[in-house]
Amino acid sequence: MPMPDLAWAAPTAIALAAAALVVAIIVVAVRVQRRSPRARAAAGHAVSDAAAALLALDDDVDDLDVAFEAADALDADDVPTDLRRARTTAHRARDRGFGDLLALEADTGVAARRRDQARRLRETLDARRTQVSAARTRLAEWEREHRSPADLLAAARRRRDDLVATSGDPEPLVDALRARFDDDDWSEAAVAAERARSALTDADAALRRAEADADGGYIRHATVALRLAARHLRDVEDGHRIALQAAGNADAEVAAARAEIREAIDVAASRPDACRPGAVERLRAAAVELDDAAAAATRRPREAVATVARVREERDELLGEAVSLRRRVEAARTALPGTLACARAALAAAETAGATTAATAAVMTDVTATRADHGARGESGSDDAARIAQRLRVERARRHLAEARAAADATQALTAARAAWTEVR
Repeated sequence: MPMPDLAWAAPTAIALAAAALVVAIIVVAVRVQRRSPRARAAAGHAVSDAAAALLALDDDVDDLDVAFEAADALDADDVPTDLRRARTTAHRARDRGFGDLLALEADTGVAARRRDQARRLRETLDARRTQVSAARTRLAEWEREHRSPADLLAAARRRRDDLVATSGDPEPLVDALRARFDDDDWSEAAVAAERARSALTDADAALRRAEADADGGYIRHATVALRLAARHLRDVEDGHRIALQAAGNADAEVAAARAEIREAIDVAASRPDACRPGAVERLRAAAVELDDAAAAATRRPREAVATVARVREERDELLGEAVSLRRRVEAARTALPGTLACARAALAAAETAGATTAATAAVMTDVTATRADHGARGESGSDDAARIAQRLRVERARRHLAEARAAADATQALTAARAAWTEVR
């Protein structure tokens, strides 16, 4: 039987091997390119563009809220359903945008994929901005048909009077804090009260101008000022409540923490290999901090509670696995309330700082005419970058606090609360 002719097999095998090698080289080159420094730089730039688009959308949604309130349309029965739905959709789009951007910032995967996702996010956010702009136009048309200047002025005055009647005079709250505590525990409330008075003065001035000039945008300016005044008045109330709560808890919290640190020092001394280097020395320094906090707790209770939260956080970091799981859970349950209080207070301060900046800009400029795109905002790139970073910190803190509230496990809740506090403290 004749043998088959296999003379063609060797060249074919060589050609197939060469083709496979070429394909492998191309795949490796593509992967290297997608992960190269240039690709990472392009991804970073795309993420920054998406962040700028989100900042613009965030401002536009705030502007839409101001427009609804200035038009006396927030709770009015005659507002069309499509306008209400457009406002709700805008809020949801902004919330999703923050979630998507935070996910992009945390993504450490393929740079090219991250770049493409960022570009798609920017396109989506720009499309949402177009929808918000259309809603503003539709609202303005509805306002002209259903609201007279006199109606809008009367509604704005009612909002002003309701705010004052509901909140009352903040000065007695500040005086009560001033009488009991040192400056650090009441100065923020005093500043908030002064800013609230200033905002109300601005609102009153705008309302007076609106009487003579119905088309000058003064109703809108008054609305922005009233929203800012409301926030500052809430800050006074929150500052008063937080200080009194801290005063009621500070002594017990400090005493418990001092006992915990003494126990932690014993653990670190007996099991040094299971703890962080220098644990005993750092815990002794923490004990001194607690001694100082105890001495000043009567006059500075908020500072004392914050010191306790920081010391407990450091203790947990230093001891690590040196204590049993049961003891770590018990420690988390003890530390959680104070840490949550500190995180909430810091978040409120950060939110107010951001709102004050945005409101000041809104009063000084007619934002509806200046935002054709997010590249021409009347601000420097560094200012925009700082605002974006601050808003993302606030958003991360909000989400961590939500995680803390939802967590069933005390250690998980404490980890989330500490993460929130770290973002904004």
